Amino acid sequence: MLNICLIGAGGVGTIAAYVLENSHRAQVTAVLRSNYTLAKEHGFDINSVDHGRITGWKPYRIVPSLSAAYTPDHIYDFIVITTKALPDLTASLIQDLTSSSSLITPQKTTIVLIQNGLDIEAPFTTAFPSNPILSSSSLIGSRLTSPTTIFHEDPDISKVGPHFHHLDTPLSKTTQLNAATLFVELYNTGLTPSHPTTGAECILVQDITASRWRKLLWNASFNPLCTLLRISVGELLSSPGRSTLLEPAMREVAAVATAAGFGDAVSEDVVQMMLRETSATSPFRPSMLVDLENGRMLELDMILGAVVRVAREERVDVPVLGWVFEALRVVQWGLVERSQGRRRV
Repeated sequence: MLNICLIGAGGVGTIAAYVLENSHRAQVTAVLRSNYTLAKEHGFDINSVDHGRITGWKPYRIVPSLSAAYTPDHIYDFIVITTKALPDLTASLIQDLTSSSSLITPQKTTIVLIQNGLDIEAPFTTAFPSNPILSSSSLIGSRLTSPTTIFHEDPDISKVGPHFHHLDTPLSKTTQLNAATLFVELYNTGLTPSHPTTGAECILVQDITASRWRKLLWNASFNPLCTLLRISVGELLSSPGRSTLLEPAMREVAAVATAAGFGDAVSEDVVQMMLRETSATSPFRPSMLVDLENGRMLELDMILGAVVRVAREERVDVPVLGWVFEALRVVQWGLVERSQGRRRV
C-alpha cells in the first residue's frame, strides 16, 4: 500500500484524494486547514460526474497541519499539492515542507503538483533537488460549494509528466519517468469505474510544458476575461467580446507559446477546437472568477502573468493580454486592501 500526503483538499484535491484511494493501492493523508474540523467530523459530500453522489466520504487520515501528517509509520511515496499556485502560498508551503523534513525522503518521495500556471515547478526543484517532481495539467471542473461539499461537473482528464530537473545525478531520467508512470497507473486504476462512461483519464506525457501551454490557451484567455467582466464562459462566448477580446487573446497566447518553442501544442486547429468544445450556453464560472466572488486572491501571476512575462522575453506583442493583466492587478490590489481593512467603502 502506497502512502500519499495530499495538501489542499478543495474541489480538485478532494476528487484527487478520492480517486487515489479508489485505486485500493493507496492511503491518503489529507492536510486541511480552514475546513479541517468540519471534514474531520462529517466528511465530504461529493456530487461528481465521474463518481456519482457520495455522502460523508473521508480519506484514510485527515490532519490539520503538515507536522501532524508525520508519523514514524508513514514514509510518504507521494506528496500531492493541489493548493492555489500563489507565490506567497508556495513560499510558505515550501518552508513548511523543508522544516518538516521527515515528510520528504530524498530520492524516494515524489512531489506531484496539480496546479495551474507556468513554471510552477521551479521553487520545488530548488528546495528538493534530489526528489522526482511531477507536474499535472488538469481539466476537471470541480469546486467547493461549501467547506465540505464538492460539485464536480466535467470529467477528470489530466496530463502528468516528470519535470526533468536532472538528467543524470542525483536523479536519472529513468527514475523520474518511472515515478510519473507509477502515479499515472495509480490514478487510472482509481478512475477505472468511470472511464467507460465519462472518458475520465490520466495521461502520461514526457513534455509537460507543452501540455501546460495548451491549457493556457484556454486558461489565460477565458479565465481572466470572465473574471474581469464578471460573466460566465457562455456569456463571454455569446458577447461581442468573443471577436474583440477572447479570440485575439487566445491567438496572443498561441503566438507567445510558438515563440517559446511550443507551437505544435497551440496551433490554430487547437484554438478552433477549444472554441467549438466550449458551449455558448455554458453557465460555468472559471476558478479565478469564483475566487474573486469569494474575496480570495487570484492566481493571476502564474496563469496570465507568466504568459505576459514570456511575451516580453520573446518580444511578442500582446496588447489584449497585457491590458487584461494590468486591469486584474488593480482588482487584486483591491482584494488585498479589503482583506487588510485599508480600503474605504
